[in-house]
Order: sequence, then C-alpha cells, then structure tokens
Amino acid sequence: MLIRIKSILFFLFIGMHAIAQTSLFSLDTTAVFQNSNGVLSFPLVGGFNSPVFCQLDLNGDGANDLLVLDRVGNRVSTFVFNPASVPYKYVYAPSYISKIPPIHDWVSSNDFDCDGDLDLFTYFNNSIGVWKNDFTQSGGLSFSFFSSQLNSQYASGIAPIFSTQVNLSAFEDVDNDGDMDILTFTNSGNFIEYHKNYSMDSLGICDQLLFKVEPDCWGRFRLSGLTNSALLNQNCITNRMSNRESHLHSGSALTVLDQDCDGDVDLINGDILGSNLLYLENGGSIDSASITQQDSVFPAYNVSVNLQNLPAAFYFDADGDSVKDLIVTPFATVGEDLRNVLFYKNTGSNCQNNFTFVKNNFLIDQMVDVGTSSNVAFFDVDADGKKDLIVGNDYAYNANPVLQYSSLSYYKNTSLSGSASFQLVTNDWLNLSSLTQFGLYPAFGDLDGDNDEDLLLGNADGTLIFYKNIGGAIPNFVLSNPVFQSIDVGNNAAPQIIDIDRDGKNDLLIGERSGVLNYYKNNSSGTNLLFSIQTSNFGGVNVTGPNSITGYSCPQLFDNGNGYELLVGSEAGTIFHYQNIDNNLTGAFNLTDSIFDNIYEPKRVTVSMADYNLDGKKDLIAGNGAGGIRGYLGQISNGFAQSKNNDLYFEAWPNPLKSEDVMFLKFNSSINNANLELLDVVGNIVFETTVHDNYLKIDLNKIQPGTYLLSVKKDGRVFSKKIIKL
Repeated sequence: MLIRIKSILFFLFIGMHAIAQTSLFSLDTTAVFQNSNGVLSFPLVGGFNSPVFCQLDLNGDGANDLLVLDRVGNRVSTFVFNPASVPYKYVYAPSYISKIPPIHDWVSSNDFDCDGDLDLFTYFNNSIGVWKNDFTQSGGLSFSFFSSQLNSQYASGIAPIFSTQVNLSAFEDVDNDGDMDILTFTNSGNFIEYHKNYSMDSLGICDQLLFKVEPDCWGRFRLSGLTNSALLNQNCITNRMSNRESHLHSGSALTVLDQDCDGDVDLINGDILGSNLLYLENGGSIDSASITQQDSVFPAYNVSVNLQNLPAAFYFDADGDSVKDLIVTPFATVGEDLRNVLFYKNTGSNCQNNFTFVKNNFLIDQMVDVGTSSNVAFFDVDADGKKDLIVGNDYAYNANPVLQYSSLSYYKNTSLSGSASFQLVTNDWLNLSSLTQFGLYPAFGDLDGDNDEDLLLGNADGTLIFYKNIGGAIPNFVLSNPVFQSIDVGNNAAPQIIDIDRDGKNDLLIGERSGVLNYYKNNSSGTNLLFSIQTSNFGGVNVTGPNSITGYSCPQLFDNGNGYELLVGSEAGTIFHYQNIDNNLTGAFNLTDSIFDNIYEPKRVTVSMADYNLDGKKDLIAGNGAGGIRGYLGQISNGFAQSKNNDLYFEAWPNPLKSEDVMFLKFNSSINNANLELLDVVGNIVFETTVHDNYLKIDLNKIQPGTYLLSVKKDGRVFSKKIIKL
C-alpha cells in the first residue's frame, strides 16, 4: 500500500512541478531545411561525432529500430524503421528518447533473458551495467535497472568483468547454447577473455547472467601491441603470463559475425593503435576457437576502412533488405567529425558477407552538421525581415591540419507564418575559413553607432575579431580589427552585443571556457570606439559544474517586455536561467533554473533566440559539441517570468548527476525545517533529509542510475525538480 500511495504522490508532485514550470518550448520536429541536394529528412537531430549504433524495437511493431548514442556528450537519438521512408528507411522519432535509460560511453543490445525484447548493456564503473527491457503493448517501452556490475568466476574468485569507457565488448552466444556470452579484452594485455554464460548449463534457462572466464584466451591470438594486427597461433596461457604487462589495452571495439555460417564466431576489431579494421577468421570450432587468418586492411577486397580515430564496426541491417550491413564510426571522441559514419552495404548474404562501400555520411547527410561544436546566432542577412541562421564551428576535420579551421554556415530563412524553413546558402560564409582560426562564435549588433549591425567573432584564443558593416541594412562586412579593443577573456570567447545598462549604446557580454561572464561597457564617443571592462564575474554567473574546471558559458540576454532575463549555455549541456538583472548589474542574479525548460543538449550547448517561424513567439536554436542543432518552438510570447512559479525557491546541480558526483542545493529564500525527499519512478522514497540551511550538499553515490523527483515540502507547499542520475 505504501508504494501505491507514494506512486500517486509521485505523479501528483509531477503535476505540481508541471504547473510550477509550464513548458515554454516544444521540440521542433517540423522545420524544413534543405541544401543543394534537396530537403533534409531529419535536420534537427543534433549531428553525430562519435556515434554508437544499437538496434532496439522502440514501438513494438516487431521491426528493429535504431538507438544511437553519441559518445560526445552521451547524447541519445532514436529512429523508427519505416520501409516507405527515403533515402533511409528510418524516421527520426525523438519521443522515444525520454524512454531510454541513462546510458553513457557505449551501449549494446542483446536479448539476454530470451523474452523477445532487446536489453541494453552499457559502461558502468569500470564494469558492465545492464538495463532490462520491460516492453509491454499496453505500457510501451520501459526499462528496469538489472545490474550495475556483471561478475565472472575467475581462478582467484568472483570479480567484475573489467570494462572501460573506450572498450566495447562483444555480447553474443559464442558457444551456441542459447545464452549470451561475452568476449572482451583483458584489462592489461592484448588477449581476448571469453566469459562463458553457464545459465543454460546449470539452470536450463537463459534469463540469468552467470559467467565464468575460460582459462585459455579465446582464439589463440594476441594483438601486436604496436598496430591493429594480430599474432596468431599463440600459446595463450604462457604468453598471457609473460606478456601481461606488455601493453595496456586502452581502446578497442569488438564486433562479432559468422562469416561462413559454420556456427563459430569470427571477429572484427577496431583499435586505438590504427585507423584500420582488423578481420579475424575463426578456423576452429564452437568449443575451441582458433584464429587462422586475418585481414588488417578490412575489407581488402573493397574499400579498406581508414577512419580517424579508433574505428568501431556495427553489424546490422541498415538498409532494410534483411541482409546485415556494416556501419563504421569513430569510437574515440576526437577525429573525423563529418565523414564519420561509413556505410558498407552487404551485397552478399548473412552467411557470405560481401561489404561494398557506399558512402561516408550515413544518416548525417540528412542532418544539419557543421563538424565539431556548433555556435548559433540569428541575423537578417538579406534584410527581408526574417532572421536567418548563422552557425559557427570549432572546426571541421581535415586530414591536412593546414585546412582544418573554423567557418560559418549561412542558412537563409525562407519561412512562412507559423511554418519554419531554411535553405543552406554556403558553409563558408564570408570566406572566414581563410582567417585560419578556431572556435568562431558569431554575434551581431551595432558596435560603432552608425545604426547598422556589425559582426563580432569570438575566438578559441579568447580574443574578438571585428567586422565593420559598411553596407547598411544589407550588410557588407569588412575586417576592421583582428583583436578588437585588445579584449582577451582567456579561451573560447562567446560574445553577445546588447545594451546591458540601457544607456542607448550596445555593450558586450562575453562568455568563456571558465564558465563566467564578462561585461564590457560601451564608453565610445563619436567614431572613437572604447569598451572597458566592468566585471569578469557578471551577475555571479558561473556554469562550471562542481567537479569540472570548464563551463563554456555562452550568454543570451534578452528583454521579456518587463525587463531582462538571461539564458546561459554550458558545457554540461543544460541552459542556466537567471532573473533579477535590471538595476542589479553589480549584484548577483537569481538563478531560477540550471536545466531550463528541461532542455538537455550535451555537451557544450549554445543558444540563440528569435521568432524564426514567424508566429510572434520567441523560438530557440541550440547548438552542441557534435556540431548539429536542435530547434525549440516558443509556446508563449515575450519572456518567461510570468510562466514560472516565483516560489520555486531551490536549485540543484549538477543535473544530470554522474555516479561519482555529489549534489548541491541552494535555496533562494530563508528555509528551516523543510522536508526533502528523492523519489524513484514508482514513488518510493530512496533518500530523505531535513533542510536547515540555505545551502546543502547531499551524497547520492549509492543511488542507482535513473530518473528521480527531488521534492521539498515547506509550509504545506511542495516544490520539485526532475533529477537524472547517469
């Protein structure tokens, strides 16, 4: 009865939370973007830099859909299989993202309990965590936390199966006995550990994970330790002892397939030691694997994989023809960022794979993606009254570093009232790549007092580049000062041009990598430009998390019709919201939310607002570290002050919360004897305490990953926030 009552209270609290924080924006799934190749199928996915592909039936129709985890920020995207869709048989389906449990670093799916639903395996605390798929036709997709650590029987006893953030194990029924086994590299060597599942052997059922490591290394081979190649016919037991410390295996991705349908498992390995894929042919048997052939430039018979950095292969039917293809992506989080999803079509069969290279931008060619990081701004380039979209980047990968520089992409706004559409004009607007700079962050506004908008570019080195507009309403930007006013905020300057003190002259508000904001007042006189620093701690804003040294603040100060409000993007992927700004420029602003409107765009979210669909409401475009964008349509006019409950008096951070983090709470008003509870999704209280101070630190290290409701009850009122633990 307690659980039922608490469940009811949980949803009541959710309701109260929803009332206190009316949704201000809705995810834009209808905006039309097109480039020279036509209309993009899913432009606002957010881009991919280091995607991990995983099959999952999201909607219960029996077809395998796609779950994609981008290792840059651990951002999740979901796609539903649709055989009628072109050019890919997938439709972007963001409504399922919220149903995916907290996963990070890597993910793989396998139906370990044989109930017909694919379960999820992911990295967790140097081991492997498991989320059980509890899909029902009535309730839809849902997951329950099954295990935070898979153990195996070693010679010395029970111990966790070792895993790292950069090692992707293979989850497969290796011995063909009906339960799922695991192949993974040893933690300090180049050998494969085979963890046999004894669920079927000992219990006659497959819904358990009872592992025992086999004494000999699997396949009788080891990696060279110098390149992504193998030494075959190894005496594993002897060599494992003599070579165990020869190479700390710090990055690999294993893929299993049965090339000739002989019942034994063959391997594909991607490795930090090379840009190639290594194919390993198993010439042994189910019970005694022996790698007898290798192809270190796989597929040697077609176009060999050459992908920076640490290529990972994913074997599934990517084009809907019932034959499994090969998708190859960079498993490391640096390297190729645009031509980074290689599609090899299987022109053979699942029993005789023949992989033929088709393209290097699978799915990405249907997204807005500018490379590494996207810095967004709105500006009416052609003076037609519509705000166009300008997107800068840190850079777009090029094998030749001399050509790897930042640029701006220009998307012309072609919207009609209430219907958003954009057309790509160029991905190197104003030929700014010729500046050979990094991290260009655009800002527009009248800096020199001549009543037209100039261009200011933030730089990765913390300086600003000034382009004067000599053209008027239809701009003609001319480089005026490559180090504007000798301003240097340290690193990653993210400027906004706005009249902060309302004296009729535009000032500068500049974010930076350290997470604070810098306020430069415009003291210009006539044509003599002069901007002077007022504070490097504007409003007390700092979006750097407690366990981080970088914040990547990017400001969006705006007038809601009754005064200024401030949004600040952060490295964590959340947007901070501040009020109490007017007449308080030297004081501390009120932080009302650190996960504004539940928008979460990991990592390094940038933000810009404009009525881009011409319906009279402010909309929001968010950039991120993977180089893509997502749109959010405004639901109310002007600002947000009246849409928020002003009694929402506490803030909690970091949110999302990592396993090793402690959570900090700050109350905006005096508080004493308030009751704090943390409830799980079924309403159970998993943590509670009494609050006696305006500042509180709580250790949630023992709380399992998942979604929770943090509620504070005071004087008969309930205030609550959604908390995510990864």
